Amino acid sequence: MPDRFVVGVPLGRWQTNCWLIGDHDRGSCAVIDPGEGGAEAVPVLLARLGVACEAILVTHGHLDHFWSVPALADALDVPIHAHPGDRWLWENPVAGFGNVPEGALEQMFGLRWTNPVDRLVDVADGDRIEVAGISYAVQHNPGHTPGHVTFLGAGLGRVPVEFAMGSHHQVPGDGVLFSGDLVFEGSIGRTDFPNGSMDQMWASLERTVLPLQDDTLILSGHGPDTTVGRERRANPFLAQLVRRG
Repeated sequence: MPDRFVVGVPLGRWQTNCWLIGDHDRGSCAVIDPGEGGAEAVPVLLARLGVACEAILVTHGHLDHFWSVPALADALDVPIHAHPGDRWLWENPVAGFGNVPEGALEQMFGLRWTNPVDRLVDVADGDRIEVAGISYAVQHNPGHTPGHVTFLGAGLGRVPVEFAMGSHHQVPGDGVLFSGDLVFEGSIGRTDFPNGSMDQMWASLERTVLPLQDDTLILSGHGPDTTVGRERRANPFLAQLVRRG
């Protein structure tokens, strides 16, 4: 049996969950959404786990999720898998905050942005990608941002999950949805940012989350883990969709 793992750590001022998913036997992993501080934290995690990064997966283009993506991709010499619908944020991250002046990124956050376009690999709805021996189904989920995607890892078995460098448990089934800011425990992603859409968010939730098995684990972009069944029952947004039929 493969010696697989899932490790998550919240990063930066927005406490964005960064996930490492891989296989000790292969000595490699994927890194999902390395936010602020990821350029420092991820190499430490890789060294502790004794694995290398094969690729960076990005759920969407908001700064709190891809703050460290350019620096890490260059340092680790890996590709970046992201949806082209959020390329506008890759080119100008402060556009995600609305009408802000040029140069605000460095003035507000002290970040000098570089964007190695040559490392970008476009993903599209329905794609299936494999990283570190784990297969992910890609679904396009606009609403929070135009290019938001989720990554559904299947066939992982009872993989141990370590979150926030302390909490340990196991995936209850064989499906793990890395949901970004599509759905959280008890809530969903905001749609009041530039180019957000509540209509698209409803459609994305109905299409992506509701059809999954109840024991599918949700590892989201912020907050604790949950399951599809728990959210179907207790999340007011998903419950509303269920009532609609």
